[in-house]
Amino acid sequence: MEPGGTNLCFGCSLDNPVGLHLKFFMREDGCVYTRFTPHPYHQGYNGILHGGLVATVLDELMANHLLKLGYQAVTARLEVRYRKPIPIGQELLCVSRLLKQRPPYFKLEAWAELPTGERAAEAQAEMMLPKLNERNGPGGKGTPLKA
Repeated sequence: MEPGGTNLCFGCSLDNPVGLHLKFFMREDGCVYTRFTPHPYHQGYNGILHGGLVATVLDELMANHLLKLGYQAVTARLEVRYRKPIPIGQELLCVSRLLKQRPPYFKLEAWAELPTGERAAEAQAEMMLPKLNERNGPGGKGTPLKA
């Protein structure tokens, strides 16, 4: 949530007119998922989803996984492995799994599946709880932010 009560997150805000408008859901096995269908304005090469947006969707998914657990974390490291081109217009199932939880440090993995079930991209991220100070957040200097 941004100062002033507005939320313009590129990944998940419904208020951002150019955002991805992703919605996230927790499964019974503890994984979190979202579905995303790329449009022509999301392409890099003709007919193929831009790789930077693949990374963005997987990063957003992992951050929102932690939000579902009550942590507002930021990405410290993100590694993406692209396995197959993702065609425009095909719905992706994107899933994340928590691998390690030692606040303020978290490690997660995520992947994007094509409608065939094949993994088109895989990611791992290390995420951290940010330390806030008097100028940029509640709780005072050095307080990790908990959602």
